[in-house]
Amino acid sequence: MDPTTSNPTPPEGSTPPEPTVLDWVRSLLTRKPIPLPAPEPAPSVVEPPPVLASPSKEKAPRRRAAAPAAASEPVVREAPKEPIAAPTSMVQSPEAPPAERPAIRVEVHLRAAHLRFPVALILALVAQLGLERKPENLLPTLILYVMALAIVGWAAWEGDLGLSLPAAVDRPAQLLRFRPLWLGLALAFSILTLLASSNNTFRTSTLFFWFGALVCVMVALWDGNLDVRRRFLQVRTWLTAPRLSMSLDAWAIAVVAVFAIVVWFRFSSLVSIPGEMVSDHAEKLLDVVDVLNGQYSIFFPRNTGREALQFYLAAATASLLGTGISFLTLKIGTALAGVVTLPFVYLFAKELGGRKVALAAMFLAGIAYWPNVISRIGLRFALYPLFAAPALYFLVRGLRSKRSNDLLWCGLIVGLGLHGYTPARAIPIAVTVGVLLYALHPLARGRRWAVISWLIGAGLVALVVALPLIRYAIDDPQMVMFRSLTRIGSTERELPGPALQIFLSNTWNALKMFGWDNGEVWVNSIPHRPALDWISAALFHLGAAFLLVRYLRRRDWLDLFTLLSIPVLLLPSILSLAFPSENPAPNRAAGAMVPVFAVAALPLAALPGWVERWWGGVKGRRWGIVGALLLAAGAAMLNYRLLFIEYADQFRRSAWNTSDMGRVIQGFAESTGSFETAHVVAFPYWVDTRMPAIWAGRPTVDYAIWPDQLDPLVDETRAQLFLLKPEDEEGIARLKELFPEGAFSMFDSPEEGHDFLIYSVPAKTGLELPAPGEPVP
Repeated sequence: MDPTTSNPTPPEGSTPPEPTVLDWVRSLLTRKPIPLPAPEPAPSVVEPPPVLASPSKEKAPRRRAAAPAAASEPVVREAPKEPIAAPTSMVQSPEAPPAERPAIRVEVHLRAAHLRFPVALILALVAQLGLERKPENLLPTLILYVMALAIVGWAAWEGDLGLSLPAAVDRPAQLLRFRPLWLGLALAFSILTLLASSNNTFRTSTLFFWFGALVCVMVALWDGNLDVRRRFLQVRTWLTAPRLSMSLDAWAIAVVAVFAIVVWFRFSSLVSIPGEMVSDHAEKLLDVVDVLNGQYSIFFPRNTGREALQFYLAAATASLLGTGISFLTLKIGTALAGVVTLPFVYLFAKELGGRKVALAAMFLAGIAYWPNVISRIGLRFALYPLFAAPALYFLVRGLRSKRSNDLLWCGLIVGLGLHGYTPARAIPIAVTVGVLLYALHPLARGRRWAVISWLIGAGLVALVVALPLIRYAIDDPQMVMFRSLTRIGSTERELPGPALQIFLSNTWNALKMFGWDNGEVWVNSIPHRPALDWISAALFHLGAAFLLVRYLRRRDWLDLFTLLSIPVLLLPSILSLAFPSENPAPNRAAGAMVPVFAVAALPLAALPGWVERWWGGVKGRRWGIVGALLLAAGAAMLNYRLLFIEYADQFRRSAWNTSDMGRVIQGFAESTGSFETAHVVAFPYWVDTRMPAIWAGRPTVDYAIWPDQLDPLVDETRAQLFLLKPEDEEGIARLKELFPEGAFSMFDSPEEGHDFLIYSVPAKTGLELPAPGEPVP
């Protein structure tokens, strides 16, 4: 019996019977399928060929098939010119016509590597979509997530994704050296800077000494020759005949296109989203007024104290762009900060996984609702990632390339960040953790003391940059630390439980913010939804599992540092021990977005290369690119809805419509009345009465007046305007009593619960003339 068929070999000279379907199925089970006749000869066949039998009764010897050239596709060769002999069961008699050639038969050798990554991706997407819907029973969703993370970990261990770290530069690292003369000058200028920073004021002398100290410390610690004269001549030569040359390849065009998309997400509808201010905006604009009036503070003590950088940025924006003291002035500055952050997200992610990961990270960070809200709100929140991103980039690049100068730049940025936003105080902690992790790994053998000396140099530069703030902290330490101490300790209220227990609980809640709950603050988030859309969140968790397994296998410090930098940069939110309900806080956690989106970019960037490697060469890569683009487009559409529809709607519902009040006051002042005779009758937990004045163009005015303060206004002869909350019965009664000639009207807001009353009092006419010698009223 021939092993390729269930029929006995026919006698010589006879016509073999046609095989049945059952014969074909049996041949499949024996892994020697019967070739099916084709209508036309096939141009090629696939190795290994089917077992061929000679026309004689003897069985053809069985040969082992050659292994395919790659695991992802079979080997194809040209069909032989001569007719291929048929199997024994299909042998034709000499009188019969020649047997037809067999059809092409493609055998795919399926391996686990063909399925691990897509199965993990699908499971993670389904699981995260389930989490976003907040199901009552979380167990099925969690099981799917655990399976997804386990499978992607398996894929990472086997090397399916093909992502690797950029090669480290193999060169010796020397202890930080310094130029004694320049270091002495830096010390002298630093002392002068401290002396010139008295009374919490930036003076011309302060800036001169401060800049001198910074230049001297950078020169003192700079590694390599400083040919300042040659650099100056080069700049002067270029300025005499400036020339710019630019060339764009396909990759550069892709980067420009992605950057254009993310800039659009940052600035589109910036005037209207968000459309209203909160009390913090009023406080900040008053600080900007102080700057424009010549009060150049190092630290602004209003409203429990704030670092200075945003106020000088807003003052410059108001002066240069003519936007004045307005909400838009604040938003332009923070939106620009959000845009400047993105190239450094790209550069940091490039150190982690190459340029494809970098492009994906910049895209995800640019379209995500979380960083866009942080950048649009007009508060200092965007300054945290603005300095965290370049600090992490220069740290990682310096340690990889063994260049101490990058650590100096890192220190300069860390120092500037301390002038920006209080949570930026976590950045030096992250930098220190990074250097220590590097020093603990075998890669640092023979370089440990060198990199620690680099860290000391970076700290020295940061110290010089922070000198004015340090002087103010010496003068008034309580004010500088007040905001932090009220959250960490019991300055404002007693801790609600054991400190360690609250810390661990806060850490867990903060780590869950990316895929479960980003907190309850409506100003800078959509309350109680994940900080990431369900596509980005799934990619982030897969990327974190991939990094963890890659670290366990390769022991590269950068993988571990990227993961650990996330909780370190979350510390400003986690350390809200006195007010655990404020954690997670997307604004205080904003610095963590830099490693978060770098991690999320890993599986997205790996998809095209994975398809090319395991499913079919260049054509497969194209399909992989299509898949990655579909995921990216899906994430963009989800975040568009979150930012421009859901966040915008809930912000309008939550914020008081003080802009409407400002327009009513402005209209009154420009018609029958004046700005001085407009009032907002104060009511508990209602509007901040400074904000209608800001919208009306009177930023230093507070229109508040309480019902018991209305009596002196009876003698006012000019027309008067009063805005009231409809529930203010006391205020309504007092106005009717004091100004019976007035009339009520209702401002009908499109948002429920945002209506307000307008009480108009006409000007007094027909007054009696005073007697001669009496004063004119």
